[in-house]
Amino acid sequence: MKLLKKTCLVTLIILALATIITLLLGGFMPLFSIAFGWLFLYYLVIYIVLILLSKNENNILKYAMATLICIPIVWGLFAPEYLFDFLLQGVKLDFK
Repeated sequence: MKLLKKTCLVTLIILALATIITLLLGGFMPLFSIAFGWLFLYYLVIYIVLILLSKNENNILKYAMATLICIPIVWGLFAPEYLFDFLLQGVKLDFK
């Protein structure tokens, strides 16, 4: 459970930095801060759940939390454009 907490915390730090950096950049980059912000909130909820469940040593919960942590990472590695499309559903990017 400690490894999951550390992984989630490192991911939270990276996403917080990515959100701040994309907010400071110009052009259309602040739009990506919305996606990073949604991912930050997702991992924050997972981190809070990990803290609350740290006393419970159930293997099923460990595997479930590990799966929830890995899903966006794997999705972002193999198809980042679809991940950003999913996270930016209300924002229309038209480059015409």
